[in-house]
Amino acid sequence: MASSALALLTSLAFGSFASAQDAGSQQPAAGQQPAKNYKDRGEYDLFSKITQTQDAKARLDLLNQWQDKYPQSDFAQDRLLYFVATLAQLAPNDPSARQKLLDKCNELLKADPKNFRAMYLISVWGPAVGGTSPAADLVTQVDTAAHGVIDGADAAFDASKKPANVSADDFTKAKGQAVAIAHNALAWEATSKKDNATAENEYKASLEANPDQGTISAAYAKMLIEEKKYPEGLFEYARASQYTGPGPALPEATRKQLLDYFNKAYKDYKGSSDGADQILAQAKTSALPPAGFSITSQADVANKQAADINARMASDPQFKLWFALKQNLTGDQGDQFFNSNVKDAEIPGGAEGVKNFTGTVISIDPPDRPTKVVLGVEDPTKGDATLEFSQPLPASALDKIKTGEKLDFSGVADSYTKDPYMLTFKDPTVPGVATTAPPKKATRRRPR
Repeated sequence: MASSALALLTSLAFGSFASAQDAGSQQPAAGQQPAKNYKDRGEYDLFSKITQTQDAKARLDLLNQWQDKYPQSDFAQDRLLYFVATLAQLAPNDPSARQKLLDKCNELLKADPKNFRAMYLISVWGPAVGGTSPAADLVTQVDTAAHGVIDGADAAFDASKKPANVSADDFTKAKGQAVAIAHNALAWEATSKKDNATAENEYKASLEANPDQGTISAAYAKMLIEEKKYPEGLFEYARASQYTGPGPALPEATRKQLLDYFNKAYKDYKGSSDGADQILAQAKTSALPPAGFSITSQADVANKQAADINARMASDPQFKLWFALKQNLTGDQGDQFFNSNVKDAEIPGGAEGVKNFTGTVISIDPPDRPTKVVLGVEDPTKGDATLEFSQPLPASALDKIKTGEKLDFSGVADSYTKDPYMLTFKDPTVPGVATTAPPKKATRRRPR
């Protein structure tokens, strides 16, 4: 919580009191507001002690004394600002100070509705006070304050307001951190209302404003995964697991758990770990995925394969019949289908007008006088048809049968295996190729 934005705003708050003590003794120039005066020496001494006290708890005690002894004071506004700044110092480590801080910030906003510091602090601590079931009035306060921070950031961090001891880069970063805090507050509000779409947008805007937030990357990742936006969610988990600083990062043990989750979820989604290392490397330096980022899922691959197969079957009767055979043979009733419809049948045998199948030659065994040729019908790189010959093929056949070349064939189905799928033909016919096969005695059955 104690970001450099908060530290900068706190330092600016205390800086505004640097001359407050002297202001009480100065006479106003003509036309100016009357000078502020202390009620008595006791108020002066009390205020002096407050300005010199470094310990925030001790300073808060003095502020309470001042409030009790001098409820009406020319310095009431200065006192309120000091309350806000002091409670802001205590809030990170003292939960009891947080509600008091919100109360003082709201009091300050009544007097100064555009007070950027008060709106920022409500954006920081309102969600912490409200938790998962916040009161409606607190949600309204946070919403108003967060929008005020976003709308007022340009003015609050105008270059003319940069302290001399703060670099331009740090000043710009502080602005981004303040805006990010406001978007985080709006994400909290949306989450409390179960408006995940808005919460996602706010988390994304937060990381755009300030990429150095490992904790927010983790929260954003969880929400994206819950919404089944897996590629983006996996990227954010990768980011949360890899980010180590300089901004808020998760503990090492938590980052290790998220890395383990990412690796498993990525593999489950994609079907392999291919590409995971590249995403982790990318997430290490980027809080958000690049435009067009995607991870191809197992479902995507299966859907594309199904679409490709359907398109191929629509345009290729040979393949349609071959694929139908495979589906039946690899199904639960494969053996029964083979024995009843395929074994010893002439295939394709003119079924659906198909006289031959066509495959790509993958292997010839033995190479010089082959008796076995393995082809890929569905996939030219994976064998799914074996042609077995009783007699070695003549040398002339090798002019036609060459590895990598297409080959038409038909014949009697002799056997098959389910996994890996392979349909074996005994002494098949290869158009245009003379074989020394014995006469066929096949049953002419058409596969269904």
